[in-house]
Amino acid sequence: MEWPVPDVMNFQRPVRNVMALSGEGGIGKSTLIRHLAGLAQDRELDGLPEDCSVAVVDFADLSSQSFETVLLRVRAALGRLGKSWPAFDIALSAYWERKHPGESLVRFLDKSSSVGAAADSLRLSEQVASSVDGLLGGLGAVTVAYRAIEAVGGSARQSLTLKRLRRDLPAFDPILREEDPDKMLGYLPILLGADLERIRRKDPVLALCVLDTFENVQSLPPERGGLEDLVVRMAYLLPNVFFLVGSRRPLRWYESVRSVGLTYGGAQRWPGLTPGDRSDQFLIDGLEPPDADLFLRERLTVDGEPAIAAPLRERIVVGSGGSPLYLELSAGLVEQHLIRGETPDPEAFGGPFPELVVRMMRDLSADDRDLLRAAALLEAFDDRLLAAILPEARGRRIEDFIARRFVRHDPTVWPPCRLHENLRRGITECDAHTPDGWTRRERQDRVSRALGHLTGFTLSIWNDDPLDGLSPADHSRRTVAAFLLTLYGAAEHGVLPPGLGQMAYTLRYLGHWQVLTSLPELAGASPRLAELTAVARLTAQGDQDAARRYTAMKAVVGDVDAGPYADYFRFELGNLAQFTGALPESDRHFEAVADASTPIGAAARFDLAGNAFRRSRYADVVRWIDGRSATTRLEKISTDDLLGHVQLHNARFEEAARLFTRALTRAKQADVPLWAARAARHLALSCMWFAPDRTLQIVPEARELNQSLGEVVGLAQCDMAASMAHAMRGEWDGAARLLGEARRTFEVVGATAELLPVDVVEIIQMIAQGDDEQARERTIHLAEAADVAEPFLPVWAAVTALWTGLPELRDFTGIGWLDLPGTTRERWLRPLRLLRSGGEAQG
Repeated sequence: MEWPVPDVMNFQRPVRNVMALSGEGGIGKSTLIRHLAGLAQDRELDGLPEDCSVAVVDFADLSSQSFETVLLRVRAALGRLGKSWPAFDIALSAYWERKHPGESLVRFLDKSSSVGAAADSLRLSEQVASSVDGLLGGLGAVTVAYRAIEAVGGSARQSLTLKRLRRDLPAFDPILREEDPDKMLGYLPILLGADLERIRRKDPVLALCVLDTFENVQSLPPERGGLEDLVVRMAYLLPNVFFLVGSRRPLRWYESVRSVGLTYGGAQRWPGLTPGDRSDQFLIDGLEPPDADLFLRERLTVDGEPAIAAPLRERIVVGSGGSPLYLELSAGLVEQHLIRGETPDPEAFGGPFPELVVRMMRDLSADDRDLLRAAALLEAFDDRLLAAILPEARGRRIEDFIARRFVRHDPTVWPPCRLHENLRRGITECDAHTPDGWTRRERQDRVSRALGHLTGFTLSIWNDDPLDGLSPADHSRRTVAAFLLTLYGAAEHGVLPPGLGQMAYTLRYLGHWQVLTSLPELAGASPRLAELTAVARLTAQGDQDAARRYTAMKAVVGDVDAGPYADYFRFELGNLAQFTGALPESDRHFEAVADASTPIGAAARFDLAGNAFRRSRYADVVRWIDGRSATTRLEKISTDDLLGHVQLHNARFEEAARLFTRALTRAKQADVPLWAARAARHLALSCMWFAPDRTLQIVPEARELNQSLGEVVGLAQCDMAASMAHAMRGEWDGAARLLGEARRTFEVVGATAELLPVDVVEIIQMIAQGDDEQARERTIHLAEAADVAEPFLPVWAAVTALWTGLPELRDFTGIGWLDLPGTTRERWLRPLRLLRSGGEAQG
């Protein structure tokens, strides 16, 4: 069936491009859907195109909880069907620049193992480079630091490819203009489908996508923008891709009630999923007895003949209920007997699944039983995690264990090894029935070792030495999997890992806010874990009012000093209190944790210096920085940022810009997007006082960086910097519009204690335009507010009083300037002179 652009752009159209198989775990859904895809790919099905590509996304892999990874895997797998995918690849490059500033998409794809097979990833890298290179007119996108966003908006308007895309694809321009990369990502499948359809018109090709273990997606909160919504959206916007879905639960995309949480839900859009004779959903009951017997006969042979006798095969088939997992484990048990030269006792086979697991464990050596127990503790593992759980185990034994058939191994994910979930839980439940089974205390001790290993891995990102040769980007991504494994393992085994709060703070610091906002509520788990996930979600909701978030966080935590995560709770409360201007309360929270030799302790000490800065005690801040040495790259970034603000407040604008530039460079090198976003917007705020052209060059990148992280306050600061730059150039209409947008944003998020309040910029612009009376009224109001409360920093009361000629409102000499007051006074008068003249100075 053909899908012309008008049909694809009709968002009420029905599609029947999904077939779902549901059934109990271990019944063979994964095997069946992958087998069906394999038949199509191997050209063994009549009537299908010979050229077929299959993308496989297994949601048992923790990295698949990111829709970005899901879409990249689909795109990488489809790449073999055609040489050129310009619409998608150009938009993907623009998305990547917004979402991962400073990180080359081409280099990421060259080295990444997270997007599928190495050949697919390399092909995708080459195709993306070729598409963007063509966009830039053959400048060599692989070798230059290309910027697709600038190219699309600038010289590339003359590109024939770009003109064709804009003419033929109505969705192309709106998607590229979307500044929020997360919204942009959800609609990229439209462009992927358009590219695929162009290829299909030339050569018949078949695109298949396997979505396995989909029940893990169905268990997440059903909300717009959630993972299930994005996957459903992808399937709907790719009507020319056929999706094979395996899940323990039937799909409910067709139900009207599900339309609330799905952008494209309802029976009209998904008629094939509705129950009935022509439904595309199938319940899998397992293998029929003849097929199960055939599996056993072919699974184990000697000299070409079945190694399992017919009576024994019959017992196993009856006991299996058609479960391929049961058959595989039984055959493996028989195989171990034959390797030892023993004749299997038929009476030992054919019992229920728990009995099979018990017999399987008893048949292993003592060392292998412990390794199996260790492997079953968490949802995924690798050799190093097993060694951490069982330090007495020899490396060779671990390697041999990982090579066993019941260990599922996927080198494209991390950690790469896992057991089937039914087997994993069966091992834990049946361990009490083995002679040397672990006691509850032993199990919790082993779990604690595993979670301690994952905690150490996550927190090692604070060190400068790369771990095992990992790039900062790869290390950062793996911290997400490590955190989720730790959180889910803690909930499952009833333990409270002491470092989990430090891990949650680290994820927020690294900018993984989407992971934090989508954390489960962990119903039935420890109250402390539920508190931690609730606090983590609140920290990531930067677009919500800070005061309300602070109140909600206090209500969630209750007794803030109780439990193992008091440091984390204290720090996050202090952070929000600082944001709302409640500095004494912020001080109390930070002081409670500042003595700890942990990342949170270091951050609390830094933020106490930040509170001194907010009180305009600049000498204290400089003494604090001089009294400590920033040794790691992350400490150097935050130190440069704080010193930059000190210089800015003292009107040393050029020096502030130099420090913010250094912080931005270091943040990009360390792959810390949150600090890159901060440094970029702070650089714009420092340049706006003396270099308007440079400011307007900086703002677009700063806006992209902050938009990609949901840093709403950062976007307001970008508007404020751009407003001041336009005012410096005499462009007052644009300046007024941007300043109004900045004020509205600050009010929405409840930011009352910004390091550079919007009021200051409003006052200096009022004076420059001759509105002296209103400027004086605003200055008097702010001076009075600064006398009774702390949100309005003392420095700004003094500076605005200087500008409006009202020195009696605030003693300029009473601020702890770094220079003599007269020198600083002269520096603060220069921006006003420039603004009045509409002139321009370049620094």
